[in-house]
Amino acid sequence: MAITFAGIESEVAAQLRLDLNKADQKSLIDRWINLTLEDIHGRHDWFWARERQVVQTVADKTDGTVAVALSSTTVTGTDTAFSSGDVGKFIQFSSNTDWYKIAAVASATSLTIEKAFTPDTAATEDTYIIRQFYYSLPDAEKVLSAKHWGASRKLTVKHIREFDAVHARVASTGDPEDVFMWGLDSNGYLQYLIYPWPDSARNVEIRYKKKCTEDTVTYFPEKWRGVILDGALVRGLKYISVGNTSFNPALIDRAEAAYERGVGRMLADSEPESDLEGVVQSCEAALSPVGPELPDDYA
Repeated sequence: MAITFAGIESEVAAQLRLDLNKADQKSLIDRWINLTLEDIHGRHDWFWARERQVVQTVADKTDGTVAVALSSTTVTGTDTAFSSGDVGKFIQFSSNTDWYKIAAVASATSLTIEKAFTPDTAATEDTYIIRQFYYSLPDAEKVLSAKHWGASRKLTVKHIREFDAVHARVASTGDPEDVFMWGLDSNGYLQYLIYPWPDSARNVEIRYKKKCTEDTVTYFPEKWRGVILDGALVRGLKYISVGNTSFNPALIDRAEAAYERGVGRMLADSEPESDLEGVVQSCEAALSPVGPELPDDYA
């Protein structure tokens, strides 16, 4: 039987003699279940919490030329193809090495940068680069590994603090080699950059651990249903015991012990089983001796 959040709710309510029809009691039960899910989810990179996403990288945009006045945020293009998809990317002008974040795109020949253009001279008929520095994973808690399909090799996942030390030439483009983690974006999504900056559309597979939500319970292995229940009961019993002088604290101890045993079993069984069958050999094949070789005169 598949695990559902409502099913766990009903079981917790029944064992603690609470009423799901009362909003305050239902809210408490939901909180205990969610805290349990978060606790279990955070203890290991469970196989059932892993996900993958194939990211197609975005090549630089360089068509046409641009002009921008000093202290202005308006960039005017000639023979350019600016689009709404450029918002959030960065632009660099040939007369200046700084990068400016694109805040808005008005048309194929007009865009707005986030900070005013402030070099020594205005840009007139400059060539330019529009580049996507960052990519986001909406439902990811952390990245586990990455692979470049075109090159058939894994990419190295690194902390962003290593970027400046390892890659002094931040303008480099080419085949991706590394994935650098870069905190969260404005939506709270995990954000990363791929280096070197891909010079064409490349497929990169990102393998990651999903965030813990109420939906987590739906992909939880069914055999561990009781562990979620035990964890929620521990929290419920602790709540009920507060100020209750007739409450038996041994109930909490037993529930906690059952919960920790359950989590321990989950950790011991944390990966799907591999092929455990031995190599098939001919019955006429020579067998290796078992154990140490004994002296000839050993009785």
